[in-house]
Amino acid sequence: MVARRPARGSRPSPPRRRRTPEEAKEAILLAAEPLLVEQGPDRVGLQSVARAAGVSHALVTHYFGTYEALVREVLLRRTRLLAEDFQRQLLETGAPPSASRLLERFSSVFQEKGHGRLMAWALLTGRAEHTPLGPHPGLRVVVDALEFQVGRIAASQGQPPPSREALEMTLLVGLCASQWYTLARRQLLSALGRTADAEADAQFQAVLSAMLHGALGVEPS
Repeated sequence: MVARRPARGSRPSPPRRRRTPEEAKEAILLAAEPLLVEQGPDRVGLQSVARAAGVSHALVTHYFGTYEALVREVLLRRTRLLAEDFQRQLLETGAPPSASRLLERFSSVFQEKGHGRLMAWALLTGRAEHTPLGPHPGLRVVVDALEFQVGRIAASQGQPPPSREALEMTLLVGLCASQWYTLARRQLLSALGRTADAEADAQFQAVLSAMLHGALGVEPS
């Protein structure tokens, strides 16, 4: 059989580069995450993830084994990225940021890319051990970064630094308030006769910031 030559003037397609196992697994996790955010873990399966990733069901099974193992990897990956992103934002600044700016950064990181919704699904479906509330050091890494920056703020104001326990409890209050507001802001504001808009978001953040300032014993700046 004579090999067919490419048409005159046309360029042969470059050979497709085979993805490494790490790249293939990352592509599958990236495809699975938005499905879990929108539908919840119990309404998605390996077939749906395979279609979204553009790979075979067999390949997904090869890398992750079971659907539950895939969900676990998605949650652990998101938890790690969430903690790393917040830690980076806290530590990349030269001068100590204000406490309100710390809260703003925390809220923005938490609300991006469906973090809050994904964490809520995990809690509601009994998968909390794979989130920042689990036994791994994700949340403790965030507290470490807060301890460093809030200590700098307190020193600049001539105040003693808050205790580790105060930081932990303040973080939990901020986390729970931000989580619930992110998930139910439209319904909650509507029940108050308010519109879910940027002004309401700013007012909520200002009130929460004032509460957290008081808990940490530092002044707004």
